[in-house]
Amino acid sequence: MATTPRGGGATAQRPNGATQGRICQFKLVLLGESAVGKSSLVLRFVKGQFHEYQESTIGAAFLTQTVCIDETTVKFEIWDTAGQERYHSLAPMYYRGAQAAIVVYDIQNQDSFQRAKTWVKELQRQASPNIVIALAGNKADLSNSRVVEYEEAKQYAEENGLLFMETSAKTAMNVNDIFLAIAKKLPKNEGAGPQAGGQGRRLEQNEQSRQSSNCCK
Repeated sequence: MATTPRGGGATAQRPNGATQGRICQFKLVLLGESAVGKSSLVLRFVKGQFHEYQESTIGAAFLTQTVCIDETTVKFEIWDTAGQERYHSLAPMYYRGAQAAIVVYDIQNQDSFQRAKTWVKELQRQASPNIVIALAGNKADLSNSRVVEYEEAKQYAEENGLLFMETSAKTAMNVNDIFLAIAKKLPKNEGAGPQAGGQGRRLEQNEQSRQSSNCCK
């Protein structure tokens, strides 16, 4: 197993070093077929970058990013798993104990959508019972060549209790939004479920080391 660390965000702090508000830390795993854009989604979310050519992940890569939901700072510990079949047996060690998962498929590839369904079934069977699962139809900027219809994926997500968005790591469409939607669904207190409402946003890198007056008071 090879795990590649990558840079991520730090928790927002007050100037005197005291942490702002309440901090919740959650483990999130990305699953999906190879080349559907999992690493590109994470890179866009964590660093705001997109690389036209992204090397295949070996084993898994670890990143962090922080978002704010009302007065709560949510820190995601993100495990970006390799999509190649030879790494499938390693997946349980990454999704075990995860509070959230994003299952990614390529809207141009029907096989990747079917594979995403297999991942969802596996998570429902073997992952934590309360795991929040989001389905991401990636490469939405290439909708002219889509083979997986939006309504088909949306219906599947609704039938299985999944969050669903079509995303584009290239244009940043819905990338932050899908992570924020997950953050809103995660419980912020032990034994208490999350509320459906609440405004959230990703903390930009220069905000993560200083006080933000609009978030996490």
